Amino acid sequence: MRTLGLVGLILGSLAIASAANGDDKERLISALEPWNPEEIILEGEQLIVITRERRMTDEVLRPLISTGICMPVFTGAPDSYLAGVEEIAVLNTFGRQGYIFSGGRSECEEIGNLPMSDTEMFILSRTRMHTNTN
Repeated sequence: MRTLGLVGLILGSLAIASAANGDDKERLISALEPWNPEEIILEGEQLIVITRERRMTDEVLRPLISTGICMPVFTGAPDSYLAGVEEIAVLNTFGRQGYIFSGGRSECEEIGNLPMSDTEMFILSRTRMHTNTN
């Protein structure tokens, strides 16, 4: 009987996590609408945004992070939004080239508290290039 209770608890937790992921995905779709991404993937600790850009540049990355992905944090998204996300991959249309931003919700909160003049440096200081030749 105890095993059934544990299984029920685990399944219930998975359902809640799945619902939270679905809510996050809906918020992300709305927040990223101006960029019209090809795909948004939430996989464990990573958020992957496949853009429609043939070549990713930091001019696309910075606003996509600050006024796209992070915007729901500034506009009242629940604490569960981006909880557990440790890095954000922003990749070109082929998923082969782009940038990895190290951070999630807490970094978005930091971005929201920075003066606009410091936002660019904060984002770039936490970002590395990504190239996948496979």
